Amino acid sequence: MSALQIGLVFTILLFKCDQVNSQKIGDSAVKKNEKMCQKLGVNPFFEIDLVVGKPWRIYYTWNMQLDTKCLDLIFKNTTTEIVRRVSNDMYKYMAEQPTWDAATLLVTMGKADHELLMFADQGAAGSFMGVPNMVRDGNIPPELSSVPLLKFQLKLLRESRFLIKMDCHIGVVLLAARPDRPPYHAELLSTVAILGLGDGYPACVGEKNSDEHMLLK
Repeated sequence: MSALQIGLVFTILLFKCDQVNSQKIGDSAVKKNEKMCQKLGVNPFFEIDLVVGKPWRIYYTWNMQLDTKCLDLIFKNTTTEIVRRVSNDMYKYMAEQPTWDAATLLVTMGKADHELLMFADQGAAGSFMGVPNMVRDGNIPPELSSVPLLKFQLKLLRESRFLIKMDCHIGVVLLAARPDRPPYHAELLSTVAILGLGDGYPACVGEKNSDEHMLLK
């Protein structure tokens, strides 16, 4: 399977969402998405210490709709035990072996059994390769030697108020903020406008902060 196919399957399983805009995904779209990742890498800002720990909640998406679903990403520093466990799960399914000891982050998404092991990639800060653990979530495992490394671009925005995460192959983009300080509606939309990624979809619709509705339908 290609990185595009694996990324699409993993995204659908992860978010339990079939509203991924797969009609726009083809060779030309993959090239466009890769260029968009390069664009996000301009003036990069990403520091692991500012990302790990407390959850990040997804409040806006592109090329995928979550609507009322409120889903969190949790970043953890890797440990020898974590890397060993994921490599034991996925080693025989990988089409290309990463340098396992070089893994820097583990991302758990939604339920804790959905996870992605990430490796800093060459290029701008926030560039990562990723191994999705497609065994841990209990679904039918992929074919042997079939899972390619996935590619992502991450970036912190507005004094680390927001985190953007883009899959460089399928083009799904997530804009997240800390749920203990949810962004104001206007603040979120101004950040979306600055990114210049076109029309997307509000997520976690209806969540409130202290004095306003987070997002409006």
